[in-house]
Amino acid sequence: MAFGLLAYGFDQACERFKALGLKPQEALGDGAAHIATALAVAAPALPFVTDRRRFLAIAALSAVAIDLDHVVAARSVELISCMTMPHRPPSHSLLTLGALTYFSERAWPGSQTELAIALGLGSHLLRDLATGGAPIFLPRQVVEMARPSVAFMIVGLGAFGRWYARHMLDPRRPRRSNTAVLAPEGLMVAARAVRALRAARPAAVAA
Repeated sequence: MAFGLLAYGFDQACERFKALGLKPQEALGDGAAHIATALAVAAPALPFVTDRRRFLAIAALSAVAIDLDHVVAARSVELISCMTMPHRPPSHSLLTLGALTYFSERAWPGSQTELAIALGLGSHLLRDLATGGAPIFLPRQVVEMARPSVAFMIVGLGAFGRWYARHMLDPRRPRRSNTAVLAPEGLMVAARAVRALRAARPAAVAA
C-alpha cells in the first residue's frame, strides 16, 4: 500500500512537470513512478521468495531498463529526442516480456528471476497504457486505456504475482526447467542430434 501511494504521488508529480514543460523533471518523475509501481506489484510476493532484496532489485530494474529502447528508436541519447517520439518503440510489448521471462527462467531456474522481471516489466507496460499508450500487442497498433482500468489491472498483476509465488514457486513442486539448455554440454548434445538427423535423411530418401 505504501509503495502504491508513493507511485501515485510520483505519477501526479510527473503529470504536473509535463504540464509545465519541465522535461528533465518529468523524466525523473516518470522513472520514479515506474520504480514505485514495480515495488508495489512485487511486494505481495515477497513472503514466498528466497532472496527478497534481489527480487525487489530485479523488479525495479526491469521497470526502468525497458526505456533504453527509446535511445535506440530515437537514435539519440538526448532526453528531448527520446521523450518526443510519436509513440513508444515496438519493443514495449508482451513479446519482449515473454522473451525475457522465458530466457531468465531457462538461464536461472529456481531463482524467481522470471517472476521479478514479469512483475517489473509488466507493471511498466500497464502504466504506459495510461500515459500515452504502448504497442503492447502489435508493433504498429498503440493501445491506450483510462487510468482507473489500468490501476485495476496493476492490482490484479500484484495479486497474480503473490499467487504464483505462493503456489508455483513451492520448493516441493517438481521443476520443469532444464538447467543444461544454455550450457555448453546442452548445446553439444543438440548439435550431435542435428548431425544424426542429417545423416539419417539420405538413408531415408534412398529407402
